[in-house]
Amino acid sequence: MRVVAADLNELDTVGELSLTAPLLAALMACLLAAAVLLVAAVVLSRPRRATAKSARGAHTHATDKAEWRKRIDEVTRAYDAGELSREEAFVSLAQIAREFASFSSGRDLVASTLTDLAVQRAGSAREGLQLLRQTIEALYPPEFADAAVNSRARGVEVDEAAGWVSNLVERWRR
Repeated sequence: MRVVAADLNELDTVGELSLTAPLLAALMACLLAAAVLLVAAVVLSRPRRATAKSARGAHTHATDKAEWRKRIDEVTRAYDAGELSREEAFVSLAQIAREFASFSSGRDLVASTLTDLAVQRAGSAREGLQLLRQTIEALYPPEFADAAVNSRARGVEVDEAAGWVSNLVERWRR
């Protein structure tokens, strides 16, 4: 076979190309793609299932607060049973208070210090953040101070601190 022809009469012609098989394969691929797209359109156009969303804001169910009270009661129960030390109970109560405020305000307040809480100015959550700051401020001495030398740390009982955290949960306005 010649690659270059000096004269047009010297050109060899190629026989008829059979495109039937490739065209049928392409047609089948297009039909399959159309079927997949049709199924996807039907599935995606269906309305979403109603998922149970946790209510937030003013319409939150009382069960949310019940869960927080249950956690507080669990800390006092564990302390009374000797499963938690006094310091561990105060740390747990402070953690519950911060987690509750984080959940209720929609902000991450888990690692917030008193200074961080003092500079927080949030419109609807302002009163709640003030309650959190007061609760954490009251929990600081028994949580961090040495009860042997600090009378404020020594004078606070776990049940009293649990009451402060319960008060925060009950008084928080969502």
